[in-house]
Amino acid sequence: MALLGLDIGTTGAKATAFDIEGHVISYAYQEYNLDFTDNRCEFTPEAIFEAVKSVIKRAVSQAAPVHIEAICASSIGEAFILLDKDGCELVNSPIYLDARGGEECALLAEHFGADRIMGITGHPPAAMYSICKLMWFARHEPKLLEKVKYLLFFGNYVMYKLGGRPVTDYSLAARSMCFDIHSKQWSGEIISYAGLDTGIFPETAAAGTVIGNISSGIAQELGINNTAKLVLGGHDQVMAAIGAGVIKPGQAVNGIGTVDCITPLFKGVRINNRMLAASFANVPYAEDDTFVTYAFNFTGGSLLKWFRDTFAAWESKDGDANLYEKLNREAPAEPTNLLVLPYFGGTPVHRMGADLKGTITNLTLATNRGEIYRACMEGEAFEMRYYLEMLKCSDIGIDEMRTVGGGSRSPQWLQIRADIFNKMIVTMQCEEAGTLGAAMLAGVATGHYSSIEDAAEFVPQIKAYYSPGKNCAFYEEKYQKYVSLCERMSGYT
Repeated sequence: MALLGLDIGTTGAKATAFDIEGHVISYAYQEYNLDFTDNRCEFTPEAIFEAVKSVIKRAVSQAAPVHIEAICASSIGEAFILLDKDGCELVNSPIYLDARGGEECALLAEHFGADRIMGITGHPPAAMYSICKLMWFARHEPKLLEKVKYLLFFGNYVMYKLGGRPVTDYSLAARSMCFDIHSKQWSGEIISYAGLDTGIFPETAAAGTVIGNISSGIAQELGINNTAKLVLGGHDQVMAAIGAGVIKPGQAVNGIGTVDCITPLFKGVRINNRMLAASFANVPYAEDDTFVTYAFNFTGGSLLKWFRDTFAAWESKDGDANLYEKLNREAPAEPTNLLVLPYFGGTPVHRMGADLKGTITNLTLATNRGEIYRACMEGEAFEMRYYLEMLKCSDIGIDEMRTVGGGSRSPQWLQIRADIFNKMIVTMQCEEAGTLGAAMLAGVATGHYSSIEDAAEFVPQIKAYYSPGKNCAFYEEKYQKYVSLCERMSGYT
């Protein structure tokens, strides 16, 4: 008997089969492409679903014979799929990196006011949210919207295609910027102003709700038992927090993947000027009256991938599977004198008003590749330290930082973070916290665990600890230089 966790991410889909004790039985991954055209950044929904089917089929075949009791999905937010009355996809899906929606966001903010939008949705206005791009469609392609029967978010879309009801959970709904986090209902006034019909928005329910069984046709195609229940999942950062065992205020998970995100848990809605100024959202969590926020930078692992593809391109082409390990060995053991501003993916929403680009300073003819690589790790950690200070100013304290994702495989990077944050860093037994969180929810839904807290106690969690070390004082001084450089570079293009 097994629980299957899915993760639909920005760059690929994952499927992990877990036993009831939380041990990995099998795992499969498949990349897919983003379509970049001019200012657009889109997914082809059908290609995503084909990738999801592929990883399910491979994970199940690797684990065979196995009975899958339930399937649950973690997925990216700020991305939606438009379906017609027959359930067919109408258009490619813009994601958070898509530039459309900027003018529409400004119109929404002007009409309602940033305070009002924050007060309803728990989210400061930002063009990356779904309502802004939906409003763009309403203004520019109204005939397309006339054909829309269902609007779904990616995790919900996958479950719908597998045979489930068209339902979304509160965390994915909230990332639309048109969901009332107090009433747990769609905001009619925001949706109406955007020129949309509230009828296209899906039913909402708590993550962990059973929404159907896998269809017999899909089950046969994928080689899976047709009794598998489909369980409503949620936004990837929420699911990663669940998978990391974040169950009480003061705990946070740092997911170091394509995006670098710190997700702390707190009680009660936090809507105030400090949260608004920092662009920190309120996202419903797994239990009533619990919320998380996201402090994120668009670059995380993607910055190191850029470094690899730029400074080690020839080795990467040769297929060196351990190239990151090689770069880690080249990196000096001690801190560098370089400063890297890690805005290679643009300026994050938390630095609104700044126009920052990626920067490397203090280079000399003696600088080598390993130093620049370590400086990239340092720069990303400095940026996340900045967010920790903004969280503290918003009365969101973090006592324990749990780390997951691809970046958690680098002991060197984790020690750098412990020193720069001056905070204990904890790594987890399962690095794929998103699929584990999905499996834990599936286990609660099917009665194997009585609650998320029970699941977190039952499933193996902590792997190792990284304590602040001898470099803390050096990094404290260097962090002040980092902040100063950000201020001086703001607006310079």
